[in-house]
Amino acid sequence: MNDSRPFSGIKVLAVARVVACPFAAYQLALHGADVIRIEDTESGDTMRTTGGKHLGFHEHGMGTAYLAQSANTRSMTLNMRSSEGQAIFRKMAAGADVVIENLLTGSMAKYGLAYEDLRKLNPRLVFCSLTGFGQTGPKKRQPANDTIIQAASGLMSLTGSPEGGPTKTGAYIFDYGSGFAAALGIVTALFHRTVTGQGQYVDVSMLETALVMNGTTVSDVLNAGAQPVRRGNRAESSASINNVFPCGHGTHLLIAASREPQRRRLWPAIGRPDIPEDARFLTPDLRAKNIEALYAEIEQALQVRTAREWEDILADAAIGASEVKTVPDALAHPHVLARQPFHDVGVIPELGVPIKVPLAPYRLSEGGSRVDSPPPLRGQHTDQILATLDYDAAGIESLRKAGVI
Repeated sequence: MNDSRPFSGIKVLAVARVVACPFAAYQLALHGADVIRIEDTESGDTMRTTGGKHLGFHEHGMGTAYLAQSANTRSMTLNMRSSEGQAIFRKMAAGADVVIENLLTGSMAKYGLAYEDLRKLNPRLVFCSLTGFGQTGPKKRQPANDTIIQAASGLMSLTGSPEGGPTKTGAYIFDYGSGFAAALGIVTALFHRTVTGQGQYVDVSMLETALVMNGTTVSDVLNAGAQPVRRGNRAESSASINNVFPCGHGTHLLIAASREPQRRRLWPAIGRPDIPEDARFLTPDLRAKNIEALYAEIEQALQVRTAREWEDILADAAIGASEVKTVPDALAHPHVLARQPFHDVGVIPELGVPIKVPLAPYRLSEGGSRVDSPPPLRGQHTDQILATLDYDAAGIESLRKAGVI
């Protein structure tokens, strides 16, 4: 079958582990790239044992964290610390379009596999390094993960209630954000290659990704000398109605009525058309001064219905609002089911249950993301890949006995 996806024919070597780097490689794989995950001979990707332990997924090296970003890829085990493993990697890189890695800064150079080494073999190679702090600067060799970057970027100081201490978010936002940044950097470099014929190096920093993703606050600090503080669920402007409110039956509703036209529609929608006439709320300044009293009036009005009911009522009034859903509730929502952002890969024999994996969060009218194969077992394709490099069965067995694969 002819593959019309944009990266069909692109070969990617992904020395990728944990979340950010495998996620970047997965985005390329969803759009047709042939992605080979290079995994360590001893343990492989640490995400293989993360998630689904109550069902025994980890026993097969197929933890749910690994399943989330590994479909469409092939897995090869390779000891890159050995001279034989390094020689095999060079052979593969000579015919590859992309190398993406997230080892500690300097590791690939130590193996003789840095961009400057491989570009001599393949001038068209795009080489991407994704690390916590980038390839330069005093923290370039410091290990990092999503939570460390949340702390280092200042986001953790802004997350949580004013009364509490710094709090991390409930999702790996900078892992995934950095994965998207790496994928975009690679795509940009590939596009540049179509013009110049030359590959290049892409240096992705999780810290810089975090600062860019917090751009509005960062801009306020850089350009206006702001000192941001934790606000919980409240908007920055005290006069805005942007907060989480308790509703009937213990449910909660996020209302985002930041503009005056939205607020004018809000009051009759919640059955309180009298609020704008209250002397405490006549002007934005008065509303900001008496915001606690205003929130109390809103909370009282919302007690007569559940958050789900209010969500529909406010949507009809063109007011942004959402019930605060659990993740299972969000996944079961009719809108998510209608959009189908996940692909059912069927039953993976080792797990014995049907598995769903995420697609790309955007749609293309032509050549969009598609899942063709389930997440692979560790080293599942090692022999197949080596055979394309002219290793026969005896040679492959010799490499295995020597601990190279």
